Amino acid sequence: MLSIAEVVLIICLSWKVVCEPSIVYKMKNIECITSPAYSANASCCIKAINWNKAVAQMDVDLVRPLHNISVRLQVFKKDYSNQFQPFLIDVNINLCDILSRRNFLPYGLIILKITQRFSNFNHSCPFAGHLMARDAYIDESIMPITPPLGFYKMNITIMENYQNTAAAHVGGIIWYSQVMLPVKKKIKRTGRA
Repeated sequence: MLSIAEVVLIICLSWKVVCEPSIVYKMKNIECITSPAYSANASCCIKAINWNKAVAQMDVDLVRPLHNISVRLQVFKKDYSNQFQPFLIDVNINLCDILSRRNFLPYGLIILKITQRFSNFNHSCPFAGHLMARDAYIDESIMPITPPLGFYKMNITIMENYQNTAAAHVGGIIWYSQVMLPVKKKIKRTGRA
């Protein structure tokens, strides 16, 4: 026999599954920013797959090796005045610690999962040569929370030696995405009335 708390939990979970549709993160645009002291030949582009998914193709050549990489991740949400405002996340992550599994920050682990799946940026520091990402997108299954529907901007600033100065600025990636309900394919009905 189930307790009242267990019945309420089952009803809430089944209600969420039935009534809450799944969310997709569709990329709308991407920008690559480089610093000539560290990187060259950067290219970023978005390729649309279908109404619900677009993937990113990114390439960059490193001029100097990177030994101690830190990343500042900022998330912005577009408001009603069509301006991007800060939204919940503004963290600094030492990426070398995440890649060598010495640190387990939640947002660092999300970046780790995305980079291991889609890029050659998947070994411990230092990094040199050509870095690339193919068919990258934000997977719904790795996100810890479901944000409100709308347009978002993720600003990823990459720095060397964990310093937020102009001399340590390596580059950056700005992802524009839309959190939306999936577009369902309409079924044409051919029939006579």
